[in-house]
Amino acid sequence: MNITIAISILSSIIAAFLAHFFATNRMRKMDLSTFQLAAYTDFLGAASRLAVSRRLGNTENEINDLAMLNDSKNRILVCGDRSILEALIKFWELGATLEGERELLAFNNFLQLIRESLGHKKYDVIDLNLTATLFKLEPSKYSFKKGNRDKNHS
Repeated sequence: MNITIAISILSSIIAAFLAHFFATNRMRKMDLSTFQLAAYTDFLGAASRLAVSRRLGNTENEINDLAMLNDSKNRILVCGDRSILEALIKFWELGATLEGERELLAFNNFLQLIRESLGHKKYDVIDLNLTATLFKLEPSKYSFKKGNRDKNHS
């Protein structure tokens, strides 16, 4: 009977330890995923704002956008998977302005790797024309010209 009680207590202790271990591990992974997603989102947003501002010749917020870009880049360097870090470094070394073809290709690769790290299959969107959507800054019907805007909305 004493052996049964000892085994029961030992089993309870082991079960409690394993439950705590797995819960802590899952929480850590969730926190990392949240941190990664915020860094990726902030980086993509800052890169987009900089690209649009530069193409429009508006540099009023460039310092703030560069600060956000660098902050999110550094957070990615801390929390990103190796493949994402390699893609980010390549994009950064090419200029990170989204102005040249090599930069655009590197950015597209960076995005694909982010998608993959978030659980999407590697080539699940290869048949979609993501590059055209990524780098065309205005929607098809958008225009800065008042005359064209009025025509589009009538």
